[in-house]
Order: sequence, then structure tokens, then C-alpha cells
Amino acid sequence: MPLERSYSLKEVAIKIGLLLILPAIAFMLASLVLGSLGIKDVNEAFIILLFQLIFYTWFLALNKRFRKYIRESLCYKIKMRTATLYIVIGIVLLGFTSFFILGSGIESNESQREIFNVGDLDSIMTFQNVFVIFAICIGIPLYEELLFRGLLFSTLSNKYGTWLSLVISSVIFGLLHGDVFLATSIFGLVFCCIFYKTKSLLPGILLHMIWNSLSVLLM
Repeated sequence: MPLERSYSLKEVAIKIGLLLILPAIAFMLASLVLGSLGIKDVNEAFIILLFQLIFYTWFLALNKRFRKYIRESLCYKIKMRTATLYIVIGIVLLGFTSFFILGSGIESNESQREIFNVGDLDSIMTFQNVFVIFAICIGIPLYEELLFRGLLFSTLSNKYGTWLSLVISSVIFGLLHGDVFLATSIFGLVFCCIFYKTKSLLPGILLHMIWNSLSVLLM
């Protein structure tokens, strides 16, 4: 990434912080309003993900500098065979990580399943459930890769070099996923390594979408 277009660590911290805090504030306010109106049939996961996608889209639409910053990584030409190879390797690595960490009971994703009602998504196809599925499988993976790999990792690597940045950005990614910190930190490391090796965000985005889709189908 050209240094003249780079962000400072302070700028990155502010941007990612706001993109985490603003949806949370909007969710709390919306919950209070819905509660005061006696409306109880709105899925909490729907509200959370709706505000996340609204603020992420707003950030991407209004931030021309960020779009220019990630354009090179999004438009970098990569062979289909190479991208497919890294995606397959990524699925294998994520699968082993889930098996050894989640399957062995070292960590549990039950709290996330309860929040997003993943187990109930296939019980009734309402608009809210369809939106939650779309957000989990498509929207959130896209924006997380743009922010955590395209922005955070790239910025850190300009200052601290590749290997330390791989660790730092992956740990931050894991911390933001609560009870599955260890598993998602390793996931983040896999996504970062794929981005670093291919110089393109697209394989990581596709891998993230595929993995989240498999998680929804299997849970």
C-alpha cells in the first residue's frame, strides 16, 4: 500500500471504534423505543446486524479516501486457480481450528448462537431471518475483510512490518468476537495470511462468506 495514502494508527482506531460503537448505541436506542411501544416480535439479531450494515455502508459510501485505499487490493489481478487453492486451504484450516477448539470444548459459540438465533433460522423464513442470513453470510464477511484486513492489517504492516501485524490484527479481530476469541484469532490469522500471500482481498472475502454460510447451514 503506498505510504502517501496510508492511515495513521490513530485514524484507524477512531474509524473502527466508531463503526463498533455507533451500531451498539443505535441498537440500544432502538430496543428502548420498541420496548416502550410494546413491540416484542423484532429479532434482536436483526436489529444488531441491520445497524451494523447501515453504518458500514455509510462509512464506505461517504469515505472516498477509504475506497481509494482498498481499491488496489480489491482490483489486484489474481488467477482463479490461485484464489481457489487458497480458499480450499483456508476452509481446511478453519475446519481444523473449529474441530480442535470448538469441538473439544476449549471454547464455545453457544452465546453467539443464542444472540443470532442461528438454530432457528431455518424454522421459518421471515424477512427478518432472511436478512440475518444475508448479513451473516454476505454483508458482515465483506465489511470485516475490508476493515480488518484491508484497513487495519495494511496500516499496521506499514508501521510494524508483516509478521507482527499479522498477530496484532488477528488478536484484535478475535477480541471483538467475545467467547470465541482463540478460534476467531486463528481465523483472522488465516485471512491475513491469504491477503498477504495473494495481495488481494477477494480470496479472503469469498472464504469468509463461504465459511459463515457453512456455519449457518451446519448449526
